[in-house]
Amino acid sequence: MEEETLFPRGGADRSAKKEVKEPAREDKKNRKRSNSKDFLFGKEDRAKAKRSKKSKKETSTPVATSALPIGGGAVLQPIQSANVKKPAFIEAISFQKLAKGTKLLGVVREVADEYAVVSLPSMLTGFIRKDSKSGIPLYRVLTVGQFLPVVVVKATSETVKSSNGQSGQMKRRIELSISPNLLNNGLSMTMLYEGMSIRGRIRSVEDHGCVIDLSISGLGSNSCFLKYENILGEYKVLNEDEDSDEESDEESDDEEGDQKFKLNKGRIYDFTISSIPENTTAESVRIIQVKLETTKTRAAKKMKASTHLAAKHTIRTLNPGMLVDVDVEHFARNGLCVSLIGNVYRGAIDSGHLGGYVPNEDFNHKNFVAEMWWKSVFVGKNRKVTARLIAVDPTTKIIRLSLLPNILSMEISDENALPEVGSIVENARVVRLDPGVGALLALPPSEDSMDVDDKEDINGLCSDEIYKSASRIKCAYVHISKAIDNENKRVPDNVFAKTFSLNNIIPKLRILSTSNWIENVASCTTAESIVSSPVLTHADLKPGAIYRAVKIIGNLNGGGVLVQLGGNGIKGLIPATHLFDKTSGDSAYRNKIRAEKYKVGKKIDVRCLVSNPHEKKCTLTAKKSLVTDSGEMIADYASVKRNTVATGFVSSVNKKGITVTFYNNVYGKISARRLAEEVGVEDPTVDYHIGDVVKVRIQKVVKKTNDDEEEFYSIVLSMNLSTSEEGDITMEAGQDELYKLLSPGAILPTKSMKIVELVPSRKVGKNEFLPGHAIVTIKAKYLPGGESQTGSISCKLPFEQILDTHEEEILESAETFDAEINQYLKVGKKIAQEALVLATSGPKGNVITPIVSLKSAFLETAKSTEPKKKSSQIILPAPKTPLYMGAYVQGYCARVDSRYGAFIRFLDNLTAIVPKLKGGLDIGLYDTVLCKIIAMDVTNAEAPKILLKRVTSTRKEVQSQTPTNTLIEKLKPGDIVGDVRVDSVNFARVAVTLLDKKFEGCAVKARIHVTMAAPLNGSASTMPVLVNSDDEDHEMDEDKEKITAHHPFSSWNIGTIVKDARCVSIDIRDGTTYVELSNRDSEEQFEMLADLVHNASNIKPGTSVCGIITAVSKQNKGIWVQIAPGCTGFIPGLQVSKDVNVLNNMQKHFKIGGRINCSVVPNQAKNGPFKQVVRLTALEETKSSKPSRGDILIGRVNRNLTQVNAPSLMVQFPDGSLGRCDITELEEVDDWENMPLGRKDFQRKSKKEDEDSDDEDQNQRIQEGEFHHGLYLQCRVLSAARSGPCEISLRESRLDGDFDVDEAPAEKEIVHAFVVNTNKKGCFLRLARNIEGRVILKQLSDSFLLDPISMFPPGRLVVGKVKKVTKNAKKNKVNVDLDLRESILLEDQDKLTFDDIKEGEKHGGVVTRIESYGVFVRLENSEVSGLVHLSECSDDYVKNLSSLYSPGDLVKVLVIKVDAEEKRIGLSMKPSNFDDSDSEDESDSDDDSDEEMEESNIKFVDDDDSDDENYAAKLASKMNELENEDEGDSDSEEGSSSEDESSSEEESSEDEDDTPQAMDVDVGFDWDAKGMPEESADDSDSSDSSDSEDDSDNIKKGHKARKKAAAKKEEEKEIAKQEQRLADGTADENPETTADFERLLASDPNSSENWIKFMAYHLSLADIESARNIAKRAFEKIEFRQEGEKLNVWTALITLENKYGSNKSFMEAIEKAAQHNNPKQVYLRVCEMLEKDVVAAHGDASAMNRADDMFKKMCKKFKSKKTVWIAHFGYLLKNGRHDEAHKLWKRSVQSLPEYKHVETMSKFAQLEYEHGSAERARTIFDALLEKNRKRMDLLFVYVDKEIKHGDIEVARRLFERTINPADKKKKLKFNDKQMKSLFKKWYRMEDEHGDDDSRLRVKSAAKEYVEKSSK
Repeated sequence: MEEETLFPRGGADRSAKKEVKEPAREDKKNRKRSNSKDFLFGKEDRAKAKRSKKSKKETSTPVATSALPIGGGAVLQPIQSANVKKPAFIEAISFQKLAKGTKLLGVVREVADEYAVVSLPSMLTGFIRKDSKSGIPLYRVLTVGQFLPVVVVKATSETVKSSNGQSGQMKRRIELSISPNLLNNGLSMTMLYEGMSIRGRIRSVEDHGCVIDLSISGLGSNSCFLKYENILGEYKVLNEDEDSDEESDEESDDEEGDQKFKLNKGRIYDFTISSIPENTTAESVRIIQVKLETTKTRAAKKMKASTHLAAKHTIRTLNPGMLVDVDVEHFARNGLCVSLIGNVYRGAIDSGHLGGYVPNEDFNHKNFVAEMWWKSVFVGKNRKVTARLIAVDPTTKIIRLSLLPNILSMEISDENALPEVGSIVENARVVRLDPGVGALLALPPSEDSMDVDDKEDINGLCSDEIYKSASRIKCAYVHISKAIDNENKRVPDNVFAKTFSLNNIIPKLRILSTSNWIENVASCTTAESIVSSPVLTHADLKPGAIYRAVKIIGNLNGGGVLVQLGGNGIKGLIPATHLFDKTSGDSAYRNKIRAEKYKVGKKIDVRCLVSNPHEKKCTLTAKKSLVTDSGEMIADYASVKRNTVATGFVSSVNKKGITVTFYNNVYGKISARRLAEEVGVEDPTVDYHIGDVVKVRIQKVVKKTNDDEEEFYSIVLSMNLSTSEEGDITMEAGQDELYKLLSPGAILPTKSMKIVELVPSRKVGKNEFLPGHAIVTIKAKYLPGGESQTGSISCKLPFEQILDTHEEEILESAETFDAEINQYLKVGKKIAQEALVLATSGPKGNVITPIVSLKSAFLETAKSTEPKKKSSQIILPAPKTPLYMGAYVQGYCARVDSRYGAFIRFLDNLTAIVPKLKGGLDIGLYDTVLCKIIAMDVTNAEAPKILLKRVTSTRKEVQSQTPTNTLIEKLKPGDIVGDVRVDSVNFARVAVTLLDKKFEGCAVKARIHVTMAAPLNGSASTMPVLVNSDDEDHEMDEDKEKITAHHPFSSWNIGTIVKDARCVSIDIRDGTTYVELSNRDSEEQFEMLADLVHNASNIKPGTSVCGIITAVSKQNKGIWVQIAPGCTGFIPGLQVSKDVNVLNNMQKHFKIGGRINCSVVPNQAKNGPFKQVVRLTALEETKSSKPSRGDILIGRVNRNLTQVNAPSLMVQFPDGSLGRCDITELEEVDDWENMPLGRKDFQRKSKKEDEDSDDEDQNQRIQEGEFHHGLYLQCRVLSAARSGPCEISLRESRLDGDFDVDEAPAEKEIVHAFVVNTNKKGCFLRLARNIEGRVILKQLSDSFLLDPISMFPPGRLVVGKVKKVTKNAKKNKVNVDLDLRESILLEDQDKLTFDDIKEGEKHGGVVTRIESYGVFVRLENSEVSGLVHLSECSDDYVKNLSSLYSPGDLVKVLVIKVDAEEKRIGLSMKPSNFDDSDSEDESDSDDDSDEEMEESNIKFVDDDDSDDENYAAKLASKMNELENEDEGDSDSEEGSSSEDESSSEEESSEDEDDTPQAMDVDVGFDWDAKGMPEESADDSDSSDSSDSEDDSDNIKKGHKARKKAAAKKEEEKEIAKQEQRLADGTADENPETTADFERLLASDPNSSENWIKFMAYHLSLADIESARNIAKRAFEKIEFRQEGEKLNVWTALITLENKYGSNKSFMEAIEKAAQHNNPKQVYLRVCEMLEKDVVAAHGDASAMNRADDMFKKMCKKFKSKKTVWIAHFGYLLKNGRHDEAHKLWKRSVQSLPEYKHVETMSKFAQLEYEHGSAERARTIFDALLEKNRKRMDLLFVYVDKEIKHGDIEVARRLFERTINPADKKKKLKFNDKQMKSLFKKWYRMEDEHGDDDSRLRVKSAAKEYVEKSSK
């Protein structure tokens, strides 16, 4: 209101008084003010006021109390004089009268994501934009058919350009808003009343209802609530990601007839207020309850005038949609003028809203007058009717109402429906003429039209015959532009008036639209061209239909053509590609033909391609071949049939093929491969262009479903128009079976492959490329075994598989390589050469397109049938081929890596390597090579590693064996070769030299493998399990290659002589003889070794072997052992030992190099790398059976498996079966811990076997909890299942034989449980395997939980009280309902309810709130609260209740009144209501409690006095404190107890020596925690008085007895106090013990405030280390997402180190905090902390140096951040170091980016004002404004600082200089909005600090600006 008073807008004065007194005028400027300028100042023209008063006197109207003119605004007043009698005339609510702020009743007609279309009165249409701030789609806010008031935001006229770029016709746009901000504008809290309808927006959807935002001034956004039970109808809560299915909902609504409300954030409804809180002054209780009623219920509610006026409503708060009683005051020429709401307001009902337009032309009645027929109806009792508001404009005082039945019921009814769109109606009669606008036509009544009697008639008007006849007539409105054909020219007004004169009969009209849902009037046309047109709307256009002789109306710049279809302005687009059959370049000849053929005005034949009625778009074609095509037309996927031949056009072309589109966007595809097969097209992009017309055949139609389960069709086309089976080449149903006929190594005959596509090579780097390939098709008859099959398959022929060798020049680039290959391959040609199937599966076994090869060497090897020796046979290996050492294999070089060598690939992607030391780098890329296997390693998890050596032929290898015949004759396996000397030692082998003279001169390499060696020191041959080993387990990677003390070679050194070596095997490779030796003595061991060396792959299960440990898995998966050269074995962990401790630390107990005895077990691996690995066991028992009930087994935890009935632990057993350990069976119930299985959201990096994930770090193990992946544990089988995992337990009691199931808890029992799952329905718990629990959300905590799902994750341990126990005998399950609220856990008995409380009862209570009128008290053991009125608080007068009571005080109350209806209780605390018997009752109760304590073995000293506080005594005590009358009593008490005090002081001093002193916890940080609790003055007084009474009663007792009694008393009081704190919840608010803090942190572990309080508690006990540990715990417990909470704890730790730690610990804390948080924020907080230290030290040099260093370090570290420079600058200025601050300023400008300079300089200037020089600050601001002259924000900050500094004149000169600068060249032109803000700012300054002259000067300057700007 202040803004309107200071800066009134142009037009009438808006003061409250004149709003009622001044009638609305018919001034043109007022009518069109939406287009006028926004004036800043102005006054009402007095002459207009005088004329208004004069006209008012002349008007003779019925008497009314309203100050408004008859009919309200926009009504031409009646003239009644001696000469002229003219009734009033109601002006229509036209577009020109819609101003900003006008309220209208609308109906939602269409809803989309970004906009909504609304039908408005007077046949207007408006639209609503999506709210850009909320971003909520409008279809989640509104519903089609919804009646609701809207507010006009703006009404503009826009010129729409035509297709040729010229200005076209004017389009009018009405933008609306449904925001509660605008509709509820002017409402306040005092204006609300129960039953009032009010606009609201759903702010959030909660568990019990919705929070509603009403946007009312003075009312918070969360102060309105809608309960679910207050929704009168069906409703559905929509999730944030759930779309409301409007159509289905509407259909269901129509069928069932019930309205269904959708509830989601952002949705808008008109709510009804159900209750308003009485107290409207306290924000905490201002919660308004609303209800949501159905449209039918809301429409029937009538607004009461008395309620409306009593709430002091004005015309601004009137909203459309209100149902009111009106009195007819005057009969206007076109309607009724009425008064409403106690005759305070006046409005009008025009003839279109009377409920009937005109009676039938043959109607005859004695009182009927054709003109103004309503004068005969609205008389007598009908002079008072009920109408609904449809329009309100507070400014112009326009109030319009309606009597239409559909508006009164606020429903869109199908009854008396208008004619369908497009239908032709004959013999309509003109009943109203709007000159220059249009005419209203009455349609002939139809036979099936219903009478109004059938409708709900709330006014009883249908009993009148005239009204009944008028209401049956339906009308249509014809606009002047649609009335007469006139060649796109406007029809003259006189011609239109003559044709559509009143009562003229119009022969024919055509209905254009029925979308006006307010007046229910159709739009029509009478122009002959439109009436007779076959196309009226876009819905009439059918894809594939031909339209003849359509007119060209425009040519587009892109080459397209616009044509007009029909006479209703329906336009269609012919794209440039559809003008001619063949699309060629834009040649001059083609352009000339186009300009001539498609000239504007010509008529052509077209065919419809696509029609979109929703978007009102139509695409046509003028291609002659499509227009004249008489073949099959395809316009629907469902109607497409196989082998149909149809004509279409090419819509897409690429290397992969072409897309052919038909009509209605139905399209199919032809692949490039098929084009090559059928028509020999090599490149589709060369032979086809977009727009080309082609004739194709439907090859196949496939119906598919996408990921969203939406069905779609895929059409495969063919250029082969023949329908024979020969033409169906590649799409036979049995194609998958044909692929199975191919196998790697198969040979395909010549001319069996046809090239259909060439895919070029692709670059992958600067000098590298991936070779291309050719796609070939092979007919089934050429496949092995496919002679009787039909169809064909496709294969891939890589370019590198063409030749055996390639020149280096060819491989230089992809271009040269493709050029070489293209000499051999041509698309469409057959390959006259045999081919070899190279691969049918990928590296991981996945199915791929078969790959073929043309390499002649492969074909020669594959066709070789000559039998050869095994030593000279060449094979083409595949993954399943059994390979052996020395085998000759043939492959090709797939890749050459300079680091390793050449990678050779064989059949089915089997890969080996030729190391660079074996000539791998000499092999050419993609060359065919012959190799020999020299080594194999199958321990890799992915595939066997094969080591190759390149050879030229097998013959040379065989011949190289001949020179060693003599050695072969001399040596045989088993012979003793004598002594040998060690030449070299490594982990696997020892190279030795034969010392026997008979071997001199022999080319032999002798060696001893580790598996064949025995220790030389005579140690044991096998290594025992090192149960008590203390060896460290670090550096395991190095231990693999390290010879340890347990290794056979541990005592072998170079030069060592080994005695009596024996020959094990002899092997000749590459002309060199290799001799394997052994020094093992045992004959049995030697024979076993010899057999393993020669037959390692044929080792049988059950064979006992002795292996060398080569590796131990870090996850304790098992042990890798070497059995013999080239023979590797693996012992799974569960087969290693039966000792769990050994299994969980294999690296400690099994050392690398040690020997272990084991036996061979069957290998279950059928394929993969473990197929070649020998499976072993170190256990004596090799057989394992399935687990059965009672078995005690050892299992291994596998966290990669999906948990069964989570949360649970999945365990694997030796036989491969699984076990499930429920989370309740992990530990004994008493030993349960929180989150025993770790975080649920933790996922391991690998889901493969453990061999692939050996690198798991310790952090993962910690996150998995105690039961980490790979852990071995002992368990008991509880039950075995036929299928699925068995149930196991880890409890010690189960291992001891306890199989009993856990008993079900009893009701009200407190139990522990684990969280299973938390969702919107509640929290589900598990108390035991067979006991499930459930907690509803509201019973999880006493306080509101923002995110219960994250607060109660699966696995969390909780405590709850049992509410109900339900047993399910069939399923042997128990269901338990629990309550986790702490208030429930701590209650001792059932709580009292409202019905339990009776008048006259006395109760204890707790003060909850104090108001000026009384005290609110919550009764003990209940949730019921009552009010103690001010008069009932004391027997004496109490001035200030806050000084007497505090929230949390324990009081005694008397129930004096119980109001059952209102649920209210009146209480009294007067001391006179409590006599001595009450205190006796209390003492009795205390005695009872003492007896109970004694029964619990807790002894207390008896005392006559009660320890509970007497209410009267407490009240008297507090009153005495207020009057300061307790001094004398305290003196007497001190004198009586002096002797006791002296003795107690001595003992207390002794005790203090043994207890730590409380530390100063003021460490420069707001700990928000209390230190040690101090006794209050009241407590000390009471204790003193009790001591004195004890002295008087027990004078003979000694000091010790009295002290003991006092100590017991204090202990009892502390216990009672703690119990009370736990009961009323204050223990969590003010924790005082470690238990309090632990309980508080368990409920909210993410609260930094609680952690910091806990740290402060330990500091108060002088326990600094414990405070540090609390901080470390906080870092682990607080979730990583809570960054702000963690930063607070880090700040507290840094503060602690700053005050109590060393400089080193202080810096370490800062560095760690910077690593875990935003480093800039950390340094800012540290600098702020040190700055406070400087202030506290009063400028101490050491403190200042420390702060300086930290500030400098921060600025250096974050030199691009402006906040650090500002902080440093402020620090220097505050300490008076101005010179340093100015130097820092210059440094900051050099370091900061330029775009940050303005903000930084502004902050610097503000700091100068506060702590430095004002003149320097002005200099900075002047410089900033000079460079940024349009920055109003800088000017306002400058002005505010000057005002604060006290220089008003300087601020005034700033405003004047901005408006009128001295240098006119520097004057800037601001827009009106900026100038308005400037003048407002100036005026407010003068209003606060200036005088009348200065304020007048501002107004004068503003007026001067307005006058200049309006010229």
